[in-house]
Amino acid sequence: MRHFASRMKLLFLLGASTWYVSASGPIGTEGIIVLRVRKGDGSIGKIQISDQNSITLSSVLSQFDDAEDISCSIGTNTITDTNQPLSKFGLKNGSMITITPRKEESSEITQQDLQSSSSLNTRYSEFDPYPAIAKSSSHSAALRRSRALARLPSKRGMSYGDISHLNTYMHVIEHQQTGPITRVYMCHVGAQRFKDNCVIQPTKKQLRETNGKAKAQITNRCAILFGTINKERVDQSVNPKGRTSLSTPLYEMKMCEVVKVHAVWEPPQSGGTEEAYDATSLIDGKEVQRAHEIAESLGLRSVGWIYSYSDDRSGNNSKDSNEDSLPVYCNDIIFGAMGQIESMQRLGREEGCKYVTLSLDSTSGATEAFQLSDTTVQMVAEGVLANPKNEVMKRFVTTMEPVLIDNKETKDLDSVLCLVNTAMLSHEGRMSGTVGANSTKKSGGLTTKTKKTITSNIDSNNDDELLKSLCDFDILMALDKMIRREDMTRLCDLVSKYSRGMKKGTKVSSDLKLAMKSVLAV
Repeated sequence: MRHFASRMKLLFLLGASTWYVSASGPIGTEGIIVLRVRKGDGSIGKIQISDQNSITLSSVLSQFDDAEDISCSIGTNTITDTNQPLSKFGLKNGSMITITPRKEESSEITQQDLQSSSSLNTRYSEFDPYPAIAKSSSHSAALRRSRALARLPSKRGMSYGDISHLNTYMHVIEHQQTGPITRVYMCHVGAQRFKDNCVIQPTKKQLRETNGKAKAQITNRCAILFGTINKERVDQSVNPKGRTSLSTPLYEMKMCEVVKVHAVWEPPQSGGTEEAYDATSLIDGKEVQRAHEIAESLGLRSVGWIYSYSDDRSGNNSKDSNEDSLPVYCNDIIFGAMGQIESMQRLGREEGCKYVTLSLDSTSGATEAFQLSDTTVQMVAEGVLANPKNEVMKRFVTTMEPVLIDNKETKDLDSVLCLVNTAMLSHEGRMSGTVGANSTKKSGGLTTKTKKTITSNIDSNNDDELLKSLCDFDILMALDKMIRREDMTRLCDLVSKYSRGMKKGTKVSSDLKLAMKSVLAV
């Protein structure tokens, strides 16, 4: 009896039944074994197998959850090919098969992964305008997040740690109360000229053909704002008092930064319609770069941009039916952020972020000013916002990756959350030119009237009137194509001094007058 018991071995306990297996096989159930399967959620399932040669491992796993896109392991051996018969794996009664997600095989993201994910979205720039809130590259973030989701068991709720881990891959959208700029002083002369350029009046021929019934057409446009960044008191209504002692409070110490627009320049553009403007040449191009150089020689810099609109923006989206203020579209946000990113690259992050966006109603002339939030600019740099091409323009923006709004994951972003309200006042810019008709043609050349005015001031030797007429950014951009670069540098220096109030002693040399007169002959 002892000899017989020494040859017996307890291998497996199933429910209330005890299975005793000898060296030659199980007693009473020859050829039948029971396998245990540990699923991805940690639970254990059991299955009885009678013929290991006719049954494949994949058919066994298909009877359990999480059977698709998985790998399994038997002991310490990982099995990738599950289409082989069970007899190939040396399974015994009570053997454990563990199911693991296939994506856990490689947790590192390779360069090939990044290239294959190019269909997700494309970064606008490798430059991160706000590194503190930047995620890893958009491709990497999307891949890591998808893999993190794949590693979570499908039958188990996410813990707070899991949620926090996933949130690190998403941008958190919150309303930003203030921006680097407190208010904007818009040049009313430049704004009026910009509005007039959006309206195409009917020609005499069109009036004759329609018996005077032809109407003006709207062509929406966009322009770059050149100006300065100034500091002034936060509360302008408070009159600074003279200090009578060291304990007297300094009212003037409560300062803020403001934008003063001195010139509105429209880059060469075509294709503007009544529905949308053409911003293809707003940032890049030789003429745009030259405009920045001339502005710098005049003591100005790019402080923002302005675009016009004329459609009923509150009627294109049912969610905007009760919207009283101007809804901003996705392309408005993208172009504004692109301009700010370019400014931050050229001037540095601290100065380049002082960038404003103005929207003008080409029909009424009503204008609103705002800034873009830091998170919005960073998302545009990472390519998170969807390209609005071939889409109906709407206030709600679709994102390429999920974002967090009020602790909720969504891809539907309200453009209002991207804006920072900014106050706007009116003033007259020192490089805006005179009130009235345009001094240049739409092609960029000087009009005949402008040429005659400048030539007349040169002949009369009236330097004051000559410099006054040249305080127009559009005229200087036109003259830049006509005279030498050295002469243009000298002319900009004289105009800059005159426009800043240094009128006495500012004279135009005779050779510079001759150079201008030779190219302005009518």
